[in-house]
Amino acid sequence: MHRSTSHRLDSLAGLLLALTSAGCGSGEESTGASSAEFVRLEEVHAAESAPSSAGSTPSASEAAPTAAELSEVGLRPEASSSPQPSGVPDLSNGDRAAQTAPHPLDAGAHEAEAIAAIEAKEGARAARILSDVILGHLREGGDDRVRLARWCALLAQAQSLHRWSKSGAWRSTDLKVKSGDSLIALRKRALSEHPEALVCTGQIARVNGLASETAIRPDDTIRVPLERASMLVDLSAMWAFYCYADELVVGWEIGVGKSGSDTRPGVYTIGLKQENPMWSPVGRDPVPFGDPANPLGTRWLAWYQDGRGTTLGFHGTNDPTSVGKRVSEGCIRMRNEDVEALFEILPKDAEVRVQP
Repeated sequence: MHRSTSHRLDSLAGLLLALTSAGCGSGEESTGASSAEFVRLEEVHAAESAPSSAGSTPSASEAAPTAAELSEVGLRPEASSSPQPSGVPDLSNGDRAAQTAPHPLDAGAHEAEAIAAIEAKEGARAARILSDVILGHLREGGDDRVRLARWCALLAQAQSLHRWSKSGAWRSTDLKVKSGDSLIALRKRALSEHPEALVCTGQIARVNGLASETAIRPDDTIRVPLERASMLVDLSAMWAFYCYADELVVGWEIGVGKSGSDTRPGVYTIGLKQENPMWSPVGRDPVPFGDPANPLGTRWLAWYQDGRGTTLGFHGTNDPTSVGKRVSEGCIRMRNEDVEALFEILPKDAEVRVQP
């Protein structure tokens, strides 16, 4: 890339860092180290309380620089439409993405290739390249917030052409809307035909470009994704990724557990999902949503292990400046607009892999 282009990229990433500012714990770092566009109609148990335990860079899905701004590259590589296997990338075990990830010295060349693919409207290819670049960076212990913000901004552009496009090349089943249908009914119909799938109505609305879950009409054709979504949480980088197998779709900066309350690595599943959660600290009275003393923000997605609830989960925050820091009691803290977006597209029972 030209020096001016590189400077533009860094400037955009810096702007991302400045413009946006998820939670439990205080807003001070330990010395140890998009709003949703539709209303979800299922999996909300607002009457139940969230557990007591649960750190700045922009939301990559918003404020993503345009491809024209990011590069003058004119290549047109072919996009791949091959579906990816299910599961969360496990970098510690040398998944394919990690094994084939570009060397850091080549990251700039691969970034330029991804930009060219975006320019050519080849979202699947751009997403694959960027996934390999990001996973390679994480595998080598990378935690460069500016680069991660820039790559995730590009990833958001790529996936707007692929995973978040109704015309994208991803595995799905097509359903014809009948009179009286809702997205809940369509989801149930899809799961009856494909019981191996895991999908929520928010995903269906997002990939079909629906402004709301009621914006369907008889004879509409609705695509329902069949690949299982999952989450990858990298504690060292303090970044979380929404994935389909080893393909990253969205990335968000996060806050993690402070020293002495470190977030536990491991494999979890999503359990209870709550809007406007109450906080129930151990040994204290519950703190209602909206109270300044409630650190959970606007959403709570609990983590389960072996079928039982834990004290961990994804949640919002009443202090956006704490995202990107080690401040929580062990939970993953996100900006409210980010956790609201995640809440809509991550199904109950989805896998969450947390790596050091």
